[in-house]
Amino acid sequence: MDFTLNIRRRFLLGGALASLAWSSGALAQGFPARPITIVVPFVAGSPTDVAARAFAAEFSQTLNSPVIVDNKPGANQTIAGAYVARAAPDGYTLFFANLPAVVPPSILANLPYKGIRDFAPVSDIMTIGFVLVTAPDVPATTLQEFVALLKADPAKYSYGSSGISTPIHLMAEMFNKEIGVKTLHVPYKGGNQVQMDLISDRVTYAFLPTGSMDYVRAGKLKGLGLASAKRDPAYPELPTMDEAGLRNFRATVRFVLVAPRQTPPDVVGKLNAAANKVIASEAFYTRVKSVGGVEMSHPATPAQVGARIAEDEARWDAVVKKAEIQLE
Repeated sequence: MDFTLNIRRRFLLGGALASLAWSSGALAQGFPARPITIVVPFVAGSPTDVAARAFAAEFSQTLNSPVIVDNKPGANQTIAGAYVARAAPDGYTLFFANLPAVVPPSILANLPYKGIRDFAPVSDIMTIGFVLVTAPDVPATTLQEFVALLKADPAKYSYGSSGISTPIHLMAEMFNKEIGVKTLHVPYKGGNQVQMDLISDRVTYAFLPTGSMDYVRAGKLKGLGLASAKRDPAYPELPTMDEAGLRNFRATVRFVLVAPRQTPPDVVGKLNAAANKVIASEAFYTRVKSVGGVEMSHPATPAQVGARIAEDEARWDAVVKKAEIQLE
């Protein structure tokens, strides 16, 4: 009797596992059967939004399915992240996240995730380099002159950011640690406010997207270096930080596509294959290069994407710890 019961249990368990595997495979086979939503953690018109919409347009063609961009800005990406973390893990809701994004989840305990690694990695899309800019009246015209100025009397100077623990806050802190100074941090609610107060000489410097070079060319700001591996073809006059004298300094934001954690591997695989086609295409680069400072990522498997995310999170988490950054 016990032997018969044991056989029956094994049969039922085997059938359940086979049914689960078939369901996952069937879901992937018919996927996508309806529109996919890409959740963007910043406002429309931001560099992240521009990149996401360029990606969504090509992604839609590759998948032969509508792809919708849904902006959910606020709280340094955590509103968008929490929304996607709670979404059904079926591949129809994706998060177009920025790295660094490790900071708020590592500090705030009430989020439904601890970091981007708590999601299922889909694709590593691209990185953009940021420009070190200063107010127009700063008495320095090169990076080396500016570093000397800060070291001589750091208490006189300040840097702006779009909020505590945001990427441009971390970039400035990383820069300060690299050159060995401590200056005043002035947090704002957005990058545009930082830019306006730089133009008005209310703060001294900041790391901003390459769009700020339009103000540099107009004489309203000074651009000292692009913190990327190579120059931006749109602004060939702007040296990299390497060329300007600060070797191996990178202040970049990485754009990654992730799904809710329990999304079936077959579905993730299908999304990954489509995303890899997009990032390898000239059409996508043509759409996205207006963001500035763009370096396209290489196609990668979900496991490789996850490894890149973990490496990036560890790098920025080290910046947070060294700078002793805490949310107020």
